[in-house]
Amino acid sequence: MQKIKIGKAKVSDSQTIRKLEEKVWDEEVTNKYDIPMFVRFGYVYVAHDGKKLIGAIVGYRTNRDEIYICDLVVDKKYRGLKIGERLYRKLLKDTKGKNTVSFINLGNAESIGLHKKLGAKIVGKIKNAYNLGEGNRLFVRLKN
Repeated sequence: MQKIKIGKAKVSDSQTIRKLEEKVWDEEVTNKYDIPMFVRFGYVYVAHDGKKLIGAIVGYRTNRDEIYICDLVVDKKYRGLKIGERLYRKLLKDTKGKNTVSFINLGNAESIGLHKKLGAKIVGKIKNAYNLGEGNRLFVRLKN
């Protein structure tokens, strides 16, 4: 393992981010057309171990001028190294002054713990947040 570097994603990272999401979550999270737009116009940061992309945070600005985080993903082999926290902190630093919001799966204790560590407040519990017939999610907000 080399020194892990965090930086702004490039459009050329788009499909690698999608593949990592599919590998970790076993489903498509960001489609192949949206991810390049998020990279170009949103807030997408990646973690690299050498040339290997091992993590990403994907966000964009909402019509309420908040930053919505639609995914935070870290390769399972690299968990426990605070990569997700480093990605989040980079995004927060670059979006200083804007609130950050996200939906978190109630079963994802790691993500809930990270958001609490970063100072997120639970705004509410939302059933079927994406209208996909899925379970409950927490809606959290970080004051930045």
